[in-house]
Amino acid sequence: MSIFTEKVGMTRRQFLKGSGMLAVAVIVSGVFAKIGFDAFAASDEYIAQRAAGLYTLDEKMALRKSHENPEIIQIYQEFLSPGEQKYLSEKAHHLLHTKYGKDIPSFIEELKGHSGEAA
Repeated sequence: MSIFTEKVGMTRRQFLKGSGMLAVAVIVSGVFAKIGFDAFAASDEYIAQRAAGLYTLDEKMALRKSHENPEIIQIYQEFLSPGEQKYLSEKAHHLLHTKYGKDIPSFIEELKGHSGEAA
């Protein structure tokens, strides 16, 4: 009853099918890898060009540092630290740092109250 026993090993047809599928998989993955590497190199080039452009724009600006900006100095002297130019004042810390939740309405009311005093 040799008809019901399985043959051990691989037939020539199975081998050729398997190696053909493997070759196709290698070629396809190689193509996708090449596309990925090209995209990665292009993004690096874009980032370098963008950074160079930003540095060029920065060099052309008259005011390059926020602490030397006359408007910012005026805000600190008139509101955030009245009468002086104290960058780390308590009011500056609370108003210029991002807050969420229950603190926001009280800060809005404080700002509204100050704008009413200046008018």
